[in-house]
Amino acid sequence: MKQYDVVGLGLATLDILAQTPRLPNSNDCFPIAALEMQGGGPVATALVALARLGASCNYLGSLAADDTARQIIAELQRYGIDAGYCPQRDCGVSSASVILVEQSNGQRAILFQKSTSLDLQPEEVPEEVIKSARALHLDGFFTLAAIHAAQFARKNGVLVSFDGGAGELMWDELTELLPLVDILVVAKKFALDTSGVQDILAAGTQLLKTYQNQQVVITDGEHGSWYWDRHTHFHQPAFPVDVVDTTGAGDTFHGAYLFAVLQPDWTPQYRLKFASAVAALKCKQLGGRKGIPTLAETLVFLNSH
Repeated sequence: MKQYDVVGLGLATLDILAQTPRLPNSNDCFPIAALEMQGGGPVATALVALARLGASCNYLGSLAADDTARQIIAELQRYGIDAGYCPQRDCGVSSASVILVEQSNGQRAILFQKSTSLDLQPEEVPEEVIKSARALHLDGFFTLAAIHAAQFARKNGVLVSFDGGAGELMWDELTELLPLVDILVVAKKFALDTSGVQDILAAGTQLLKTYQNQQVVITDGEHGSWYWDRHTHFHQPAFPVDVVDTTGAGDTFHGAYLFAVLQPDWTPQYRLKFASAVAALKCKQLGGRKGIPTLAETLVFLNSH
């Protein structure tokens, strides 16, 4: 069995991105500045960030047997990510999005098609693949399979990382999943909603206490990120860059942060600084993946900031 740095179990989508002078009105027809087709999804994009930085990765998830899925898998493979354990369903459609990005300010409108194929099931999780990894990364999709994978990871000494985005998930199942997570990295909205408090500093402390995670990180876009563990907490400002598109910035942050955690000598302060730099550099290009930097490019940026 091949050894992996990270196995990711969660959502993979296809994004069609258009950079527009403005968001359209009904019956509008006008030229756009750029058109891109890139993969998306929290776990899948985090794996791309990890792969760009030099980690070996495997993606787990179910997909419909359609052209969208073939493009999703082909792109993951181009980044060197294994996807050989993904069951493909005979019916349904895979997830896809159309994202309109305003050229002047990076603001977005997102239109999405949810997958209608059967979720990845717990019995379909390849336990030997998870056991081969240093870390398991989850985003809450395929929740029952994710819980099974996290339980198995915990029993076998594999770190469990969780991406809590701003969207709503299945709260009952999350109550079962979150105590299995070692590295909890969540958006501000997720932190406030889940903790039940409306102050970001209190929310981080509450999450750490409630779910007994090793580390908690809360992200808030241009306002930066916050870190907690049993011994310390601190704030990391966001790096100012010329933003073209923030699509996938949070997913990229998660991948970069997990990469940093897996480095033996990196302090919590440097991990957060590193992840913030990778996410900032991603925002300089259209789409969730095209702008993700390599490790060498990130280190050059950090050395100059």
